[in-house]
Amino acid sequence: MKLLLDEQISGKVAERLRGRGHDVLAVTDEPDLRGMPDPDLFEEAQEQGRALVTYNRPDFEPIVRECARLNRSHRGLVIVHPVRFPSWEFARIAAALEKLLAAPGLGESFVVWLQAD
Repeated sequence: MKLLLDEQISGKVAERLRGRGHDVLAVTDEPDLRGMPDPDLFEEAQEQGRALVTYNRPDFEPIVRECARLNRSHRGLVIVHPVRFPSWEFARIAAALEKLLAAPGLGESFVVWLQAD
């Protein structure tokens, strides 16, 4: 599974995961993606074949609900809880994402909350 980390998630998380062999991009490292409206960013993730990782549940849940209403699959949405995973805890976020990446068979169109280790 490939990931795209939304703007609120540090590029340091992507660096850690790439260092462990995972295909992860961070919006903060991609000038063309910074400030992109959420629906456009979600579409970009789909075009790149990436699940989107975000703290921004209120904006992205309606997008995936619309995909379901239209019977349109997507690559996945990983929601990060800001209290359980403060943005400065790069190592914890990376470890939890790595655990998710190792999980068998999430399939298409999944929506999950990132879980603590």
